[in-house]
Amino acid sequence: MAEADDDSIEGKAETELPAVRGEMHGEVKDFHFPPVLNGLDFLGSAVKSLSGEAGDPQPRDLKYAVLHLQAAAETLFKSRLAMEEPSLVWSKPAKFDQVKHDAGMFHSCGLVVALERLRDDVGIETAIDPEDANLDALANLRNRLQHFEAKDTTIAVQARTIPVLDLLLKFIDADVLPHDESPEARDAQLQMDDIRADFRHLKDFVDHRLEGLREVLDIFKDYTVKCLSCGQFAVMLDGAEVVQCALCGRRYGSGSDAAWEYAGTSYYSVVTDGGGTPVHDCSECGTTAVFATPVASSDDGDVLICFADGNAFEGICQHCDRAANFALDEAEMCQDCLDTRFAKF
Repeated sequence: MAEADDDSIEGKAETELPAVRGEMHGEVKDFHFPPVLNGLDFLGSAVKSLSGEAGDPQPRDLKYAVLHLQAAAETLFKSRLAMEEPSLVWSKPAKFDQVKHDAGMFHSCGLVVALERLRDDVGIETAIDPEDANLDALANLRNRLQHFEAKDTTIAVQARTIPVLDLLLKFIDADVLPHDESPEARDAQLQMDDIRADFRHLKDFVDHRLEGLREVLDIFKDYTVKCLSCGQFAVMLDGAEVVQCALCGRRYGSGSDAAWEYAGTSYYSVVTDGGGTPVHDCSECGTTAVFATPVASSDDGDVLICFADGNAFEGICQHCDRAANFALDEAEMCQDCLDTRFAKF
């Protein structure tokens, strides 16, 4: 039996093994990612990771989806800048040097500056605000993942990334592919077909989850605010003991806890640093839980709303500093303060 094995190995040494040795000594495909295909590779990876195997992404899938989506945005935006003028990718275009550029020995501009240059110097068709809230939220999530601690639900990450994916697909179709004259342009078109298909599946899944909540959310749209995790108007301020997102399940704690979190600060910080407070007392329930933020029924502007009981108010009484509806508009005075003043006469 041993002799047969030796013969078998010796026979393979003359046929199969040299081929294996050749592969081990460098006979493999070159490492080559042209700018657009590089961005699309990041983008395709992000979409697939968000969907996961059989529609069930694992935590590690979501982590790399966020990292790769942020990388895709930066790569694709800067690829379009480079199509127009390579120096626009540099933080200081006047110092552009082709040799250093090819070697990657330079500091590139940040995402906000890249978008400003795409708007002002390139004149792209896609309207992208350099301070876009969804891009900003993605960057913050990426920073938490890379440098700190990140914790969220699967549906929150999926819902949060969809607006960015939608924006990037529009940008690619309108401003990248039509201007791509590289030899790989055809490959980019084919790659986009796969990305669009994967994106549709992901979006349909999140839309289906939202549709199941639509009837309830529509009823309470006057006091439903946008979730800080998933970015959807799905946090109903209905007086519940714990404020929670109906879509992704994120819990914000009490109404007061939620208001301070939405304000992005704390009572301690306000007292320590001084200045005015963004969170006010509610003239109805007395809780320090009133903060100005968009609601589902009027997301174009902020509404002064109590996160504890859902009451909305006209403004802050200039006499008692509580959120209230004014009994005397000219003086911005609540009814209690007005009654107190008249009681003196």
